[in-house]
Amino acid sequence: MMFELSRWLFAVKLYIAAMIAFSISVRIGLPQTYWTIVTCCVVMNPLTGAIRSKAVYRFTGTLCAGVISLLLAGVFGSEPLLLIVAAGFIGAGTFGSSVLDRSPRGYGFQLFGLTLMIVAVGGIDNPGNMFATAVARLSEIGLGIICCTVVDSVIAPRSLGPTLRQRLRSWRSDMQNWIADSFRGQVLEPKAAEDRLKIIADVTALSVLAAHLRYDPLVSRRERELTFAMQRRVLRLVPTLAATASRIVGANDAERTVLASVLEEANQYAQDGRAADSGLVARLRDATSSIEPSTPWRQLVREDLTELVTDALRIWAEVRQLDAALNDDAVLEPKLERQVRGTKAFPLRPDPSAARRLAIAALLGYSVLCVLWWATGWEAGSGAVLIGVVALAFFGGVDEAEHAIATFGRFAAFALLFAGILSYGLLPMADNFPSFLIAMAIFMLPLGAWAATNPQATLLMALGLSTINLQGTYSPLNFGAFLEAGFASLLGVFVAYSCIGLLGRSGTAQALLRLTQMERADIVKLSYRATEKDRDDYIDRALDRLGSIIPRLGAVEQTDQSARLLSWLRAGVNIADLRRSTESLAGSARLESEYLLDALRQEIGSAELSPALLARIDHMLTAAWKEAPDPSHHAFIRSLIRLRLALFENGPQWVPAT
Repeated sequence: MMFELSRWLFAVKLYIAAMIAFSISVRIGLPQTYWTIVTCCVVMNPLTGAIRSKAVYRFTGTLCAGVISLLLAGVFGSEPLLLIVAAGFIGAGTFGSSVLDRSPRGYGFQLFGLTLMIVAVGGIDNPGNMFATAVARLSEIGLGIICCTVVDSVIAPRSLGPTLRQRLRSWRSDMQNWIADSFRGQVLEPKAAEDRLKIIADVTALSVLAAHLRYDPLVSRRERELTFAMQRRVLRLVPTLAATASRIVGANDAERTVLASVLEEANQYAQDGRAADSGLVARLRDATSSIEPSTPWRQLVREDLTELVTDALRIWAEVRQLDAALNDDAVLEPKLERQVRGTKAFPLRPDPSAARRLAIAALLGYSVLCVLWWATGWEAGSGAVLIGVVALAFFGGVDEAEHAIATFGRFAAFALLFAGILSYGLLPMADNFPSFLIAMAIFMLPLGAWAATNPQATLLMALGLSTINLQGTYSPLNFGAFLEAGFASLLGVFVAYSCIGLLGRSGTAQALLRLTQMERADIVKLSYRATEKDRDDYIDRALDRLGSIIPRLGAVEQTDQSARLLSWLRAGVNIADLRRSTESLAGSARLESEYLLDALRQEIGSAELSPALLARIDHMLTAAWKEAPDPSHHAFIRSLIRLRLALFENGPQWVPAT
């Protein structure tokens, strides 16, 4: 709601910080005083940690860009064309890098590229002034950052801690229900299954907050380590629970009747946060071995179920211990304490394809606008270049980038309207400092309340304040010059929209296709080489991809695909295990296993798997089962069982060939 107290508290903090920064910049004679206000608009955030992290990344990006600009001016000062070209290539590369780093650090790369172009492009006619421009921009941005930090520290600082704990409580409840449903063999409808898997997206999204948590003074390093340790274990629990549920769902009525009591006991262990002790493991094994009649396949599946339940309880018990340590200061077991120490957030993997697309679009848009500027000699051409680059830098790397840039264009038009009202309506009536404060309050407070939850409103406010000639002594631009600057901004957005469109659609469907292709390529690599580290890295990448894919499925009406995607994650892990266990085989067994891995490479990612692949898995399983007394075959058999269940969960039972 627009009238929530938290929104207006944020708006008031933003307004106070901006006015203090502006007053100081005027007092000490900085040349572009409006930069301090714009900095406050983009740095201020409802959360203290986000303010400080953004401040660090913005200042660092600006400082580095200033240094590079001066180096470029020193090398190409006598060749303005080469300076423009060099700035374009470097800026495009940094914009691509901002997409590769999916954490808030990417903001630093964006500011690096933008500042480079502001200093280099803005000072192209007089390279000798670049040093003064860089120092002024750095000073004004630094002043805005300091004011935001001080104001937030004094007026109702808001930590991420409560939000973090609320999210962890939600995970605990959701995962507890998931464990209970898995142990009971509950079958969910596709939509319910998709909703449940959204927890993966929620858990991986915590890594985006990791950079903010680091700068939150009210969240200790110990709390961060415990949180990230929980995050990693919750994610590792997902494929284990999916595999456990598939074993129980596939059981017949007689098996489920015998296993029901011991699995309910296991569920009670999970409710209590206890790992499986030797007594529970023994009861699980007794129950699985006592079922008659028993086929070799069902016996192997039930033995595997015992291991999966044991693993799930162990991981969940660790999660509960970590939760108790975080909320109740409970003491961890020494082994778990050592594992927690130094734990970092779950890694978010880069998307090179999206980064490449953004870099090309940024370079193309920059080139088109610079050529237009050069060919026409248009005084406002530099403004078109900068706004076009801003549109691509902030929106060119998202799904439906064309739509996002078009939306930014509409907000840019609104920004010009609001800037006109401020510049030619409110500020001319301000003949002293108190009346100036009132005029700015009328403009900033409502927009600030809106910006508390809408990033586009932040850009609207920043763009509007960048358009007017807001200095210590206010002298509005000639109205014709104002309209010309506004037209240049909209032209820059239009060129950005056109350039991103020239590279083809960047919609949700294309993103899903790209992510599934990455998944297939990863699994193919595992079929050739898979150390334990390769396997663990794959699980991280696959879970990260799942976290990106699942929220997009609803947009393309493919919610029924979520279970299939999780099955392929399990299959990828099993293929890695198969590759590792194959290394211990020799002779014909090794050769047959290689044939199986080759067949898997041909069919990975297919909508329909061939009966021939199932027959080859069954053939290998028969050969390994007959030689089961050989210890080298135990891991091999386990990987074959799990692979068969992941790929052919509803297939016929395996029957050993005679």
